[in-house]
Amino acid sequence: MAKVLVTRPLPDAVFNHLSDHEVTQREDTAPMSFDEMVASLTDYDAVLPTLGDLYSAEVFDAAGSPRARLLANFGVGFNHIDVAAARAKGITVTNTPGAVTDATADIALTLILMTARRAGEGERLVRAGDWQGWHPMQFLGQHVSGKTLGVIGMGRIGQAIARRCHHGFGMDVVFYNRSPKTLDFPSTQLDSVKAVAAQSDFVVVALPGGAETRHIVDADTFAAMQAHAIFVNIARGE
Repeated sequence: MAKVLVTRPLPDAVFNHLSDHEVTQREDTAPMSFDEMVASLTDYDAVLPTLGDLYSAEVFDAAGSPRARLLANFGVGFNHIDVAAARAKGITVTNTPGAVTDATADIALTLILMTARRAGEGERLVRAGDWQGWHPMQFLGQHVSGKTLGVIGMGRIGQAIARRCHHGFGMDVVFYNRSPKTLDFPSTQLDSVKAVAAQSDFVVVALPGGAETRHIVDADTFAAMQAHAIFVNIARGE
């Protein structure tokens, strides 16, 4: 039986899988402090951290010879964990690729529709009690169907977004990816982020965080966008 720390409140299904172990759940929803992270490595066999729990090299150094042998990250991105420092201490780092692909793609579609149809503005008007009735020009937005979607980062999530837009709304798809990508739906790979921005009615960023993608979307990207275009970011930052 392993001693396991879960660093945030998580769904019951997680704890069902841990029923054979001695589990401590941290009730605080905020990221762990430096001292808490050090203690997690010295007091537990395994830790389930998540985004915001910044396991830096300094944390691993402060832990000395840690008891922990596993950091099982709850989430796809793990750039908040210094993997090299963990490995040097004999700690394995895992993540959950694919677990939130559909959920994240659904959120991207939500943001596209909300901004195109100005749904957020309308909802706030109603909640404020200021809606006086419909008129033809009220919160007049723009169509989504038949428009061009530009995806920056055509990984699992980028593809899930593009499929929804192409098959659900008849959108043309252009994309930028750092490596060549052959897809199972109609799409065109362009050679730069700026080219995608210039051709798209909706630009969606679906890139991992990290040094390789830092500032990949810059002032030139926004300058290249059409005046009516909408920019949606569902990517991980740091």
